[in-house]
Amino acid sequence: MRFSKMKTNLKAKNGFVIGVAALMTLSAGASAQTPAPAPAASVQTPRASTVSPQGEPEKIHARSSRRASTPPARVTVIADPAVAPQVVTIVHRLSGIKMLRFLLRQGGERDTLYTIDPTAITSDAHASIIAGWALDDGRTIAARLPQAAAEIAFQEFAFSPAELAAQSPGSPMAIRRPMMPPRSQPDLTVITRDGKRVSARYVGLDGLTGLSVLQVTGTALPLIAEAGIRKIVEGQRVQLFAPERTTPAGEEAPGVIYVRVGETDAKVANLASVNSEKQDRLVVRAARLSPGVIGGVACDEAGNTLGIVEAIEGNDARIVSAETIRAAARRVIERQASVPRPLLGVRGEPVDPQSRAALLANGWREDQLPELFEKQIGILLTSVLPGTPAAAAKLRAGDVIVRVNQDEVKSAEEFSTLLCDIGSGEQVQFLIKRPGATAPLRVEVKLAGSFEPFEYRFEMPAFAFPRGWQGLEGLGIETVALTAKVASQLGAQGGLLVVAIQRDSAAAKSGVREGDVIESIDGRLARVGARAFMLARQKKHVVSLVRDREKKQVVVETVE
Repeated sequence: MRFSKMKTNLKAKNGFVIGVAALMTLSAGASAQTPAPAPAASVQTPRASTVSPQGEPEKIHARSSRRASTPPARVTVIADPAVAPQVVTIVHRLSGIKMLRFLLRQGGERDTLYTIDPTAITSDAHASIIAGWALDDGRTIAARLPQAAAEIAFQEFAFSPAELAAQSPGSPMAIRRPMMPPRSQPDLTVITRDGKRVSARYVGLDGLTGLSVLQVTGTALPLIAEAGIRKIVEGQRVQLFAPERTTPAGEEAPGVIYVRVGETDAKVANLASVNSEKQDRLVVRAARLSPGVIGGVACDEAGNTLGIVEAIEGNDARIVSAETIRAAARRVIERQASVPRPLLGVRGEPVDPQSRAALLANGWREDQLPELFEKQIGILLTSVLPGTPAAAAKLRAGDVIVRVNQDEVKSAEEFSTLLCDIGSGEQVQFLIKRPGATAPLRVEVKLAGSFEPFEYRFEMPAFAFPRGWQGLEGLGIETVALTAKVASQLGAQGGLLVVAIQRDSAAAKSGVREGDVIESIDGRLARVGARAFMLARQKKHVVSLVRDREKKQVVVETVE
């Protein structure tokens, strides 16, 4: 499958990738991350493609949409008793629709799909192979799934009819609703270090850490009692476990991808803690690190889990601590759904002498600065994003947030941590210093939720619909436009490809499915470039679509 004209750059962030071509080309295959040997479990993946030695996928072009289908490759994970027993290997498979959804999530664009292999829309088109940490209850697994966004079934920005009706004419409003959980369970297989295969269900994504939480179904994993971790010190030896591709001597076979869990030696280089009460992150350094260690499990010399690798820079790897991961797992398990990180909707910088120019530019006088710099407490707001909780609470550029509830704000990192500890959907009180105000102000704000860092990448929707009109999102449908050529390959004359259906929406209840091609709605053609297809708000809509090359009509009934 090949996607073009999409401003998306899909990289091998978590281990090696098989099946996704560089930049804007997606092809069928699998992805992984880790090094060790002796046969273990095998799982089926999509049709195998190739990977460059650096872990970056190579471009693969589909020449014909009618070519004979190739049997999916088999992944064999090699058993190794030397691997820490709590380290498991996860195989996460994605259909073509889910992979397209992931690319749209990553790029944030709604462009046109120019080429596609029709056979890969609903079949396996990609698989990721990643390390996971089996927690000590024998059922919960935490992992950094690189394509987790594909499993969140509906886009983050959406306008509902009620939200549109509440707006004043001509006043656009940015809405962030929590992403919906998947309508169908992701295709996941968990493999232990001895090759045992178990099934797991996807519980949800923790927006704060970016970690996915899984729970084993059926027989639980063996209970692993990890000893208490002693104080972590700089220079301490650490082992990073992550899957990597290998070819055992004498065991090569066509159509088989061999994976083993490898070990990378590293040492603690830096301890990162926002406050003295808990260790949030640490940085370890190795002689050489590859992108494949991202998502790997870090253990001390005694085999106790220290955390999961979230990023690398040069020879340094940043690790989310075990304590932080356990807290993330608890949040997701309690909700039995994805948990967004709190969203305030501001940009700012810490108050210190380096912020002098920004303070003066946002209403503060020179004679007021010494008092602000004396304690160097607070966050100066440099902008407030429209339609966010901060805007609703009438926060403004130039405000300095000096306290969150009862806690003073001593740094940007602490400000983020305080909001994250409070959580999305919760009420928070800020103590504000404002230029021109004679005394500090107390402001109540109800935090929203987001699966992106609240400090950046907040975008206004590209289109605000007139009163009485709505987009396809109002019916619970997310789409991408098709060229006439691609539509004809799918048996349609043109239209929009459905990439997601919101759970319990009008479209879901009416039987619209992912992979359908919408040709028209209420007699109006769904044309290429319909980034904001407008519908009159009415109780019934007649949707003409193509499914499996057969034309159908579906009546979507809405609730006013």
